[in-house]
Amino acid sequence: MIRQTVLPFKLEITRDIITSHAGLSLFGEFCVGLDLLGVVDRNLPKPGSGAGYKASEYVFPLVLMFNGGGRSLEDMRVIRVDTGLRELLPLERVPSSDATGDWLRRMGETGGLLGLERSNRRFLKWGMKYDGIKEYTLDIDATGIESHKESALFTYKGYPGYMPIVGHLAENGLVVSEEFREGNEPPASRNLEFLKHCIKRCPRAR
Repeated sequence: MIRQTVLPFKLEITRDIITSHAGLSLFGEFCVGLDLLGVVDRNLPKPGSGAGYKASEYVFPLVLMFNGGGRSLEDMRVIRVDTGLRELLPLERVPSSDATGDWLRRMGETGGLLGLERSNRRFLKWGMKYDGIKEYTLDIDATGIESHKESALFTYKGYPGYMPIVGHLAENGLVVSEEFREGNEPPASRNLEFLKHCIKRCPRAR
């Protein structure tokens, strides 16, 4: 132990594996308890070979990364190099940011988005079953996301990017559905159609 006589704390040296993302370990355990990994693997396309990454091996680190404050695929390395967090959670293999980007593009072309929607519907149904709420308010909101990709178009706010719209339940925050939109699409565009789409996706609306 290193004694500190000036400031009111002591320093210790340890050989234990530690993590600076202890909060993420609790969130990760919550995801495991929800069977996030199993639901994703059942609903998204399988790997092309026995050595390929499963869908959950891409999705779980992504979920942790974004909830830990990450903003881009490059931030995946924070999860990948955190041996303490990987020891606590089922993170034996974490794909590189390049591999994750390739997988996301493949999912957009091979039915992955439908698989994600099925997965989300599973959690939405589960959440609505146990939250004790009898009536819900469907709230829709378009959010501008700045991006400097070559394909990004200028938003009404004056920066290039995208304008996805999300429908969620105001009482519990659960996402009902979403729609990716180009940056130059007005936030109020096709709102009635999107509302009808969300209502059809609500388990209790049928």
